[in-house]
Amino acid sequence: MTASIVEPRAATVLIADDHPLVAHGIDRVLTTARSEFTVVGACYTGRETLAVAAERQPDLVLLDVRLGDMNGADVCRRLGTEVPRAKVVMLTAFDDTEILRRCLEAGAAGVLLKGSLDLDLTQALRDVRDGKMVIDAGVARSLETAGEILAPGGTTVPQLRPRELEVLRLMAAGMTTRDIAAELDLSINTIRTYTQALMTKLGAHTRVQAIVFAQQLQMI
Repeated sequence: MTASIVEPRAATVLIADDHPLVAHGIDRVLTTARSEFTVVGACYTGRETLAVAAERQPDLVLLDVRLGDMNGADVCRRLGTEVPRAKVVMLTAFDDTEILRRCLEAGAAGVLLKGSLDLDLTQALRDVRDGKMVIDAGVARSLETAGEILAPGGTTVPQLRPRELEVLRLMAAGMTTRDIAAELDLSINTIRTYTQALMTKLGAHTRVQAIVFAQQLQMI
């Protein structure tokens, strides 16, 4: 008797963009990878996005940074509280370091520029789905140029303990707290303690922000 092969479930995606044509274009791109991604809706306002996300519990939310009724970063922050399972990727036409900073502080798992020639949306979503942080090349250049906006105050590189640095590197590799605990043969609570300590030293409010700060300071 041949064992049946169970195909992995496609990740569900909610699109939020105040331009219907853009949302439709993203939907068309994702249909080319329908075995991996299923679009569960398109929203055009922040309030609609929050309501639909709460109802449909998507795995991924592709969120425009500027919506008609709400700021995308604020929507991202609320999604982190109200729909914690969803990983949010910000999509913006504006290479604005202040907006990018707010998105990362809000807990975005990725920031992509709409007009970037380097944009590979399906690959970016694969990476975020798998727990990695995705930053568009254009965004990365902005972060490097405006490091003083995104980095913790001062220029001194925080001194992390060897174990904290090890945890940070594994975080940057896309590993979850549970994965890191298994990798280092430590308890989940111990990893959480190390994570909180390194975030405090870096002046970061989220794991993503800690990774970005560390990259800017060339610590990882």
